Amino acid sequence: MHQNSHKITLSLLLSMSAMSAFAEEKTTLATAGELTGSFTVVNKYIYRGGVENDDVALQAAVKYAHQSGVAVGYWGSTLDYDPSDNSEDKDHGFEHDFYLAYAQEINQAWRYKVQATAYYYQDGGTVYAENGDNRKTTAFDVLGELAYKDLTLGAVVVLTDASFANAGDIYLSATYSYALPQSFRLNTSLGASIYNSSRDDSMIETQNDVAFNEARIGVSKNIPNTAVTASLDYVIGGKDRFDTNFDDQVVLGLNFNF
Repeated sequence: MHQNSHKITLSLLLSMSAMSAFAEEKTTLATAGELTGSFTVVNKYIYRGGVENDDVALQAAVKYAHQSGVAVGYWGSTLDYDPSDNSEDKDHGFEHDFYLAYAQEINQAWRYKVQATAYYYQDGGTVYAENGDNRKTTAFDVLGELAYKDLTLGAVVVLTDASFANAGDIYLSATYSYALPQSFRLNTSLGASIYNSSRDDSMIETQNDVAFNEARIGVSKNIPNTAVTASLDYVIGGKDRFDTNFDDQVVLGLNFNF
């Protein structure tokens, strides 16, 4: 009986030590950085005025942000097309975005962010033209953002030629978000592109060197006692480099954060 008592005491001490070490590890992780993620369902996926998925799209994201300001993350979405050259009959696909970012607050009002992103498409590869011109579906760009309170100005520069862009293309954006009563939020944005036509070939023949792509106005609301945010956006379509007219769109979404 005395021997068993020693064993029980030793087990309790080991358990308490393990729990203390685990708690210390969690505190260290929380101090060092934060891991967050989200899962979103939207009735359609609209990107810079163009339709990437005209059906229900499932989207997921995960990000690890270090206290130094460095963050790495992933964002993905289902598509209603496949950009690869050997799967032209497929009516579905998947977009994977991987990014590395650095963000800092200058003061209570000002902050900035720089980010490098790689775009990879499931089963994507190389797209070929009839004359032999070809382009990869993978793309890379860099983003710079400067924010003052609820207003954010951004510029994205494409670094490499891709099946849908030229190196040197620039996308300019302005977003304004404002808190409303009852946990509602007003969300607005504008987006326009400056296209680098000097790298055109038979696959990309630019018609507009500068084009207004889209404007958005919408509201979102955090659902009480949940991690879910519902959103409604009206997208006013502009044009792209090929002088394609984008239709206006209504985008509904449910976002679950974890």
